[in-house]
Amino acid sequence: MTRPVYRFQGFVAELKRRQVFKVSSVYAVTAWGACMGAAQLLPAFGAPDWTVRMFVVVAILGLPMAAVLAWAYEITPKGIVRDEGDAPAGDDVLPVRTNTTVMFGAQGSVRVSWTDGLGAHEKVFYRDFRMGRDAACEIHLDDPMISRRHAEVVYSEGLWWIRDLGSRNGTTVNQKQITRAPLPTRCAVKLYEAAPVLRMEVRTGSAAPTITP
Repeated sequence: MTRPVYRFQGFVAELKRRQVFKVSSVYAVTAWGACMGAAQLLPAFGAPDWTVRMFVVVAILGLPMAAVLAWAYEITPKGIVRDEGDAPAGDDVLPVRTNTTVMFGAQGSVRVSWTDGLGAHEKVFYRDFRMGRDAACEIHLDDPMISRRHAEVVYSEGLWWIRDLGSRNGTTVNQKQITRAPLPTRCAVKLYEAAPVLRMEVRTGSAAPTITP
């Protein structure tokens, strides 16, 4: 499959995931009904003919606005939030071999490995990192079922913690749904039921204790 076709299919899948088609269809049906009602009621109340035409024009102009709002906002467990997908990337990434990245820091490390349609990958992090569909995420997974900023792993209180960032489909650690939890020494993380398994291994430094499963 060529890259343009793949990108187009991904774009269509993203439109479906954000319910742009659904919102646009509901708006179109509602606007049509409202226009038909306006055409009957406004003249009955003595309104001039141009008010009906203006009502129809405004209803038509509202369709792209409804589609844009459906794209820009997402319903999450925390309510309706704006998708901040254009934020700048955080930490720099230094590739050391094919599909492998090492990030330098001071508190032990977290090794992450997974396999997707592009092959096998492995990254070692020495500082906080994020997982999601956004290209700015240190673990970037181009999957419409994964939120742009889905989850993050941070070092705090002497432990590595994993936290769900209010994603649509949640985050599981060893098949258990979590909101925030300490990373076990070894675990399997999934960002939705059919997502690639992210196998994480905490490697301790002199000041980075871990817990066992």
